[in-house]
Amino acid sequence: MGGVRTGRCLCGGVQISIRNAPVAMGACHCENCRRWTGSALIALTVAPADIAIVGSDRVTAYRSSDWATRSFCSVCGSTLWYRLTVPTPEEGSYEIPVGLLDNPHGLPLTSEIYIDRKPDGYVLAGATRQQTAAEFEAFIQASMKE
Repeated sequence: MGGVRTGRCLCGGVQISIRNAPVAMGACHCENCRRWTGSALIALTVAPADIAIVGSDRVTAYRSSDWATRSFCSVCGSTLWYRLTVPTPEEGSYEIPVGLLDNPHGLPLTSEIYIDRKPDGYVLAGATRQQTAAEFEAFIQASMKE
């Protein structure tokens, strides 16, 4: 884990501070993430204990599936975070879009999910750990049964 990273939404009404910031990022190519962000969701996984949020009164959450919510700023509409709501090692963690960060540099891309749903024109640099939609959804379904 790294040091502290900060970020904010477009209007600045929601601000985040991440301690023990991850040193790598991952990408999701599912249809929901593409519709929500306009592209792939490229994000950091942050434990709830490691994030401080200012402006939570501006945060609106949307339950986008049986296993997750997506939040956005109710003033400017900025994508804020995705959260798993099922029991997995990442349950409750925040998937923070790298675009919110004040300094998004120095973060290698190390993983991609829904790789089989990635639009043909997307080519992300470097070798990554990859999961198909079936592989990721099997993991989620198994977690929901526990």
